Amino acid sequence: MARPRKPKPKAQLSGKPVAAPSALYEVEIIPAAAAVYAKLYKNMKDAEARGEQASAHHTTFRMVQEAIKTIIPRNPIDKTYGLSGPLSNFFRIKKGRMRICWAANSQTKRVTILFISETMRKEGDANDPYNIFTKLVMSGAFEKFLAPTLGIPTPPKSFAVAVGSGIHQIQ
Repeated sequence: MARPRKPKPKAQLSGKPVAAPSALYEVEIIPAAAAVYAKLYKNMKDAEARGEQASAHHTTFRMVQEAIKTIIPRNPIDKTYGLSGPLSNFFRIKKGRMRICWAANSQTKRVTILFISETMRKEGDANDPYNIFTKLVMSGAFEKFLAPTLGIPTPPKSFAVAVGSGIHQIQ
């Protein structure tokens, strides 16, 4: 017969004041990412017009909406969202097989959503969102959004050669 378990001691409160959560970050979205967001919204509304109240379009839009409106503003510079290598100044969140990439500045409490994937993640695929995002960053497509507002430089162009040849894979 098994012996009864001893109850665990209850945690003692230290009496130290608990810090209030920091203010939410201000979120901006660049026009290209806003266009993808609008397309996802339109697909959801079209599904509703066809009488579908709970379709994949609804799920996809709500996942992206939750990430942009709730998850990212709370703690956009969390290390778990960080990318590595030449994209170490950028962050991403995974929602299903969708990816949302952004840059943030902790001094100004601003986030700029740079990329919402239109394709699902499949490693090694030519349309892999990480490959697309890397090429956009290396091409300088985001420079006008990053440098003035967030102070984030574009990664060195020396990485662009490796990315273009498929040597550098962002995980």
